[in-house]
Amino acid sequence: MRPDLTRRLPPLYPLRAFEAAARHGSFSAAARELSLTQSAVSHEVKALETWFGTALFRRARSGLVLTRRGLQVFGIAQRAFAELSGLEAGTEFGTLIGTVTIAAPPLFCAHWLLPRLDRFASANPAVAFRIINVTVDRPELLREVDIAIVWGDGVPAGRDGVRLMSAMQMPVASPALTATAGTAVLETLLRQSRILHEGDRKIWRSWCERAGTGVIENHDEWVFDDPALMIEACMRGHGIALGTLPLIDGLLSEGRLVALFHTALPAPFHYFLTRPDPFLSGRAAAAVYTWLKGFADAAAPPVTDRRDPRAPEAHPPPPAGPGRAARRG
Repeated sequence: MRPDLTRRLPPLYPLRAFEAAARHGSFSAAARELSLTQSAVSHEVKALETWFGTALFRRARSGLVLTRRGLQVFGIAQRAFAELSGLEAGTEFGTLIGTVTIAAPPLFCAHWLLPRLDRFASANPAVAFRIINVTVDRPELLREVDIAIVWGDGVPAGRDGVRLMSAMQMPVASPALTATAGTAVLETLLRQSRILHEGDRKIWRSWCERAGTGVIENHDEWVFDDPALMIEACMRGHGIALGTLPLIDGLLSEGRLVALFHTALPAPFHYFLTRPDPFLSGRAAAAVYTWLKGFADAAAPPVTDRRDPRAPEAHPPPPAGPGRAARRG
């Protein structure tokens, strides 16, 4: 069945301006990226809002915040732009055959990588994947894989790569846990609930300082060496964890997790897409790398309103200081 090309579609330039503004949470940052003026970006976004007949943003002290409809449009726009970027792999490499080995942290694999690889596999059925989960630095492993997603402050020496995404962290809990709290103030819930974390409370302390909530004195804690297990425990109602955006976006939109506060802490490191010397890559591995690279520009987490309705407004965040991650997540 041929698609109906006569259907009304949103205008491309306003959609592009909206996607950039949502990704940055700022008209001015979007303007710099697109080489436009801030007023031009604002005008394009207004045109898109007129087309949809509803507001896509609301203004907050922390910047632009997506409305419910805005969040829907943003997700669809990001996927569409990333898919179009990924077409480069198909047009350049043609029919692909082979096995591609990818190493990545478990949380990243489960909630970001696998859904995207499934789409690639559907279009390239002769390509097989071997997935290796890694939670700590293993330099020797990088020599054995075609593609590695690493969590750090740069591309490892001797490898080709790009920054795939930045991350933000905010407190999340299961809907069941927040329901048992009734109308309790969420800051009280934060202090009375079990804290889930990776190794120490350093990142929790940084988040509390940014949010202005004061240090958490609760000594009930569970410690994990795998953030994927920590998030699983959080979904089962065992406590409150710092969830990583955009990796848990799907869990939030599905209602399996609830964001307790609007304040998000920039993660100390980034995810990098890396590979060995590109001239040594096989055709299938090169195609997968090119396809995943197409998601890099659209991977930054948006500023969205996905809080528990009782959540307090964010305090103006102080400048982010230097920090180091306890584990690679």
